[in-house]
Amino acid sequence: MARALFFLVLAFALFASCLTTAKVVKFTFNVKNVTVKKLCQKRVITAVNGVSPGPLLKVREGDSLVVKTVNKSPYNITIHW
Repeated sequence: MARALFFLVLAFALFASCLTTAKVVKFTFNVKNVTVKKLCQKRVITAVNGVSPGPLLKVREGDSLVVKTVNKSPYNITIHW
């Protein structure tokens, strides 16, 4: 009886997970130069949203990811995934 109930709950959980809908997850990357101080030296670096390395993107499998990139840096940029 317990085994049958376990498999019934497991089957329901798998079925319910199939019904979840994917989301459209949107991020905006503002790329600009910032001055950082490391080891008593100031350096100008190109950073995304003011941090380096860039921000953490949290998405799930099946989600659609939309990234708007605004380049406020004087340099051409390339974002690598």
